[in-house]
Amino acid sequence: MFDNIFSLILATILISSMFIPVYALQSNMLDPNIQVTLDYPDVIQQGDKFVLSSIIKSTADQVSNITLTISSPELYIVTNTFNLAKLAKDSTYGNDFKLSVKNDTPDGEFVANAQVTYFVKGMFDANPVKNTFTQAFHLNTQSKPILILDVEAPSNVFSGEPFSIKGTIKNHGATAQNIQLKAYSSDINLDGKKSFLLSNLYSGKNSDFEFVVNTSKDLDIPTNAIIHINGTYFDDLNKSYSIEDSVNIFARHRGMLEIGDANGIWIGNFFIAPVVGVGTIVSSAIGFFIFLWHFKNKKKSKNNKKTKFNTTLK
Repeated sequence: MFDNIFSLILATILISSMFIPVYALQSNMLDPNIQVTLDYPDVIQQGDKFVLSSIIKSTADQVSNITLTISSPELYIVTNTFNLAKLAKDSTYGNDFKLSVKNDTPDGEFVANAQVTYFVKGMFDANPVKNTFTQAFHLNTQSKPILILDVEAPSNVFSGEPFSIKGTIKNHGATAQNIQLKAYSSDINLDGKKSFLLSNLYSGKNSDFEFVVNTSKDLDIPTNAIIHINGTYFDDLNKSYSIEDSVNIFARHRGMLEIGDANGIWIGNFFIAPVVGVGTIVSSAIGFFIFLWHFKNKKKSKNNKKTKFNTTLK
């Protein structure tokens, strides 16, 4: 008996796991009496099973016999119709549709349709009146991974000092596996953490990465350099793909009396750098102490004049 119960539970879990609800895109269907929200993945693969989530909201009284139907020639749908006997005003009700994409569906977007029918009884209606409205929405099918890089780096760096190259990978296609990124430059030598590995990246997902590198300390002259970010990744069939991006930096020696970061900010046409010379700091400190000395003497002189004036009055 316990074996049968365990087998039933296991089978239920396996069947449920075949339809993983991953919501990324949303379509809203609006009507004077009914609102419907559809959530579905932004990318799906041929043969994939996925879940389309629907939420129905009534915005009027006496709405009944609500039917939501999903249809598309590119989809297999276990049950494409959902019916609700009635729904009170401002109430909501959700339902999941289990779908799968046909294997011969080409890459790119295709159209699916959502149709809603319902009955509503107005104040002057003898019987409930039937209403129907339909809206198309787009699904995106991709058979291979499509990775996009977005990379940022400081525009100015000091030679021999570490700096970060940060970025994001986004997958616009099918699941990508064994993702490898490397940073290199043919203009200057780079040391430090120059590689990044990621086992997989699912459809519609992002992953952040960071390289911490430094140029050679013995850099002879200030140099404008291009740093390339090149990578490879694989699909489910172990087919490889390539990806690349690049950033520009300006590397120079730090001056003996410079403290701070090599980067700065533009305010209009003026460039303000956070690098400060030690001489500037020392002169500012001396100027501050001179100001205090003058302020103290001025206050002392003022007190002496006040005391002398009071003595004269006596």
